[in-house]
Amino acid sequence: MVAGLGAVGVHLALAAVARLGGPRGFWGDEKTYFESALAVLQGNPSWWPAPLWPPLYPRFLAGILAVSGHDPAGIFVVQTLLLFIAAAIFGDLVLRWTGARNAGLAAFLMMAGFPPLAAYGRFLWPEVLHLVLALAVLWILAVRRESTLWLTLGGISLGLALLTKSLLGPFVPVLLGAAFIGDRGPRRVLRITVFVAAVAIVTGPVIGLQYRRIGMPVIADSSAFNLWVGLNDRGMRNFKDGLVAEAYLEYMASELPFAARNAQLRRRSWQLIRERGLGPVLRTQFQRQYFRLFDKDCYLTDQVPGGVAVKQGAGFCSLGPRAAITVRAGAYGAYALLLLTAPLGFLVWPFAGRRWPRVLLLFLLYNLALFLVLHVKSRYRIQFLPVFFLGSAATVAWFEAGLAGCVPLGSFKGRIAVAGLLSAVLLFLAF
Repeated sequence: MVAGLGAVGVHLALAAVARLGGPRGFWGDEKTYFESALAVLQGNPSWWPAPLWPPLYPRFLAGILAVSGHDPAGIFVVQTLLLFIAAAIFGDLVLRWTGARNAGLAAFLMMAGFPPLAAYGRFLWPEVLHLVLALAVLWILAVRRESTLWLTLGGISLGLALLTKSLLGPFVPVLLGAAFIGDRGPRRVLRITVFVAAVAIVTGPVIGLQYRRIGMPVIADSSAFNLWVGLNDRGMRNFKDGLVAEAYLEYMASELPFAARNAQLRRRSWQLIRERGLGPVLRTQFQRQYFRLFDKDCYLTDQVPGGVAVKQGAGFCSLGPRAAITVRAGAYGAYALLLLTAPLGFLVWPFAGRRWPRVLLLFLLYNLALFLVLHVKSRYRIQFLPVFFLGSAATVAWFEAGLAGCVPLGSFKGRIAVAGLLSAVLLFLAF
């Protein structure tokens, strides 16, 4: 109850910010998603502007707008409800993995009430929809993989997640390996077949449409564009230069077919790496990309006065200075606390089953590898925030067990020191 009320309080505070900040101008890709959704409702066949983006989110928005009478408030309500559903799923997983009820409650509160994430209930980016779909897949594979019916639902959820964002695609073999590694015989083959078939049934029509449309059997493909921009990012913080906008306009202005444009960008990227040398390129990427990825500013603080979105004429432009300071302090404080506590939980808590926490850590490493070379924004860390929420929730359980005398806290000095070092690195990258 307390966790639920705390999360609701955060959302009420964000609603107050939205009210005080006046009508919020859409920012960046939000404009594209909203215009695409309206085009869907108008029956415009060109609603899908470019194969850089998967197609589900504009249709998701269009469905809500059709019911709400084109009022974006309906989107905010639905996405906020989805975030609470994601929090309930994740809280149950953390309870199962840690065996600690307070860890499950802490995970629920963090997922539903972490301000930089909670704000996405009011934004038109696909993060919340993708998060709830991905967590549904994770819950089914971790808890209900014995049931072919549940695996069918899991495959459908994964297919929809891939139609929302393409990120999970290369990581699917890891999920399947973790889910079925202990199975033997025909039953294992049947379960994998059911799951993969459900994914194929959901994504197949879109892949077929794309093949007819652009000659590529994909859902969407922004990898070539993001590789080129990522290798040429200039600042250590988001939105400090106009490179992305310039590159996007150049990309869209090209008269080459989509596949040829991507091939051209890949050639330019490899040529750049050959000219500069792999070592110097990687050194430059290390010195820049992770500062961008873990930056203290997020899409919430960017959209209050003093943030980059407001300077561009978007966001909560009418918000007063005191309210803006409060929002920024709350977001920074919550983020710093998360980075401070997450590493410790993984190092000190005796997880009831380590398979899935390890999978989440692998997912974090997978993201770090991707964003070493791909274009980075703070928004791209939303997908691996659950890894940090799990670690922080385990820390909460560990402290409570220690205060109750169930765990000798002094026996973990070495692990605490390592966790402190990791937290210091994360805080340095962020602040």
